Amino acid sequence: MAGERWKSDITYAMTPFKFLTWPIGIWLLQVYNVYSLIRWIYGTCSAALMVAYLSMEIGYHDGANLNLIIDHFILITCGTLTIIKISIICLHRDDLSKYMCNAASDWIYVAQRDHREVMLRYANLGRFVFFSQMCSSYIVIIPLIAESLLSFVTMSSLQNITLSMSVEEMRVIKLPHDMICPFNAQVACFGICIVQAVQLISLATGNCGSDVFLFGICMHLCGQLEILGLQLSRFHEGKGNDSWGKTKLVALIERHCLLLNLAKDIVDTLDIILSAQLIFQASLICIIGLQFIVSLAISDFFLVVRSILSFGILMIQLFLYTYVGEILSLRTQAISTAIYLSKWYDLPINITRDICFIMFRATYPVYIRVGKFYNMDLNTFKTILKASASYFSVLRIMFTQY
Repeated sequence: MAGERWKSDITYAMTPFKFLTWPIGIWLLQVYNVYSLIRWIYGTCSAALMVAYLSMEIGYHDGANLNLIIDHFILITCGTLTIIKISIICLHRDDLSKYMCNAASDWIYVAQRDHREVMLRYANLGRFVFFSQMCSSYIVIIPLIAESLLSFVTMSSLQNITLSMSVEEMRVIKLPHDMICPFNAQVACFGICIVQAVQLISLATGNCGSDVFLFGICMHLCGQLEILGLQLSRFHEGKGNDSWGKTKLVALIERHCLLLNLAKDIVDTLDIILSAQLIFQASLICIIGLQFIVSLAISDFFLVVRSILSFGILMIQLFLYTYVGEILSLRTQAISTAIYLSKWYDLPINITRDICFIMFRATYPVYIRVGKFYNMDLNTFKTILKASASYFSVLRIMFTQY
């Protein structure tokens, strides 16, 4: 019965992330072989190809309006972030694989009911973020793909099976990336449409999928830190002789060291990812702000709503990382409070001395940093929100005056 329970728990907690990351070759519990490498190469090359031809489209497309340039720039940014994220995860595969193996062991050997409830609470949070973020990202790209395929279906030339199209027919086709098909062959344009549709799906999977995958990993770590705090707060319960207490304390110290090492590996993985994320999101906020102000000036309410939604998506994506950084630092600090709330004064003096070292180490929390100097927490998120609001206000004043 217990074996069936932990199997169902692991399936519940990890299966969504497996289905998401396996197609792009970054599922960490798989055997790393040539097929995994091929999937990873496909994901990076697909994003790189999209970035390349959209960049050329911006540079050489005559008469491109501001909205088209912004849409292409957003896709270029997302494609670049996708390449960075899945590449960094693959470079840190050994460290993250070690963490995933420990996570599987945590589900296998969880014994107490309250510990399992803590793990399920964090797993539910990870699943909620997973489904909400991925559904939102796929909902955004599905209309683009459907509109492009519909343009093929509604073409009059499809009624007569031909292999060539006129210039006017060619311009009727709307590709998912809002481009004009560069070829005059129907089959070629349909093939480009399918390739771009697959690229958009891979883009959403690689970009948002990497975010929710790392979020789920961090949430499990926070759950283990909370469980360690519960164990330390009840350390005095059921004590026997001094040797028993010493053995139990050593096991908890080793667990604390293991969790801190795993946290360090995760922080190192997130360092470059967050640096790139902040740089590109800062540029996107500036461009979306410009689009928002221009849309207000010309009373284009569709673009106003679209700009607000785009800004909201960026803020939600940033909020996930700041939330993880906040919870991780709080959980590492809470270890000291948990020990203090235990009946340490009833323990032998030699065990009390060791407890002091644990409390001293817990006073230095683990922070998720950008470039190893800028903390990612809720204060950072509030600072970015204030800076964005100030930027929008300055832009609005400039457009009002000029």
